[in-house]
Amino acid sequence: MTKNNYTLMLFASSLLVNSWVQAACFTDSPLTRPDSRYEAANASGSEVKDKETGLVWQRCVVGLQWNGSVCAGTATAQDWNTATKTAAEAKWRLPTQAELEGLSEKSCSELALNQTWFGSGPSGWVWTSSDMGSPDGAVVVHSGSSLIANLIKKIPLFVRRVRNGA
Repeated sequence: MTKNNYTLMLFASSLLVNSWVQAACFTDSPLTRPDSRYEAANASGSEVKDKETGLVWQRCVVGLQWNGSVCAGTATAQDWNTATKTAAEAKWRLPTQAELEGLSEKSCSELALNQTWFGSGPSGWVWTSSDMGSPDGAVVVHSGSSLIANLIKKIPLFVRRVRNGA
């Protein structure tokens, strides 16, 4: 392994810290992404429909499987090109920045996703299909804090897939 590849892997590892933090929501603010906004989109509950946008989301990030109560297993980090390719092969896609940000609960600071429908997974950076004008970078959204960044596409990060609902 070259020094550059080793440095990249160390950096990527630091981005994938699996923090399983309790939600810190503001009690005096109504939820912007309440449980009632979502419903199971299939019999197993592994897909979630956002009734407001019509989008259907995989409940768990890639590598985890919904077991009826939590996302179990080990999340699989992928670089952007792999994430895009494997999503398309599975008839899914990467969400746009706006779509992924749309899952963020604005009344909570950590974890930012609705805890009932998306809360049993790791907190970390998640790929989007959006770029910031660079062919080498893509926008990422942090599932815990909703922070936004532009990272190089070679870094392995979490993937949450989406598709348009029928």
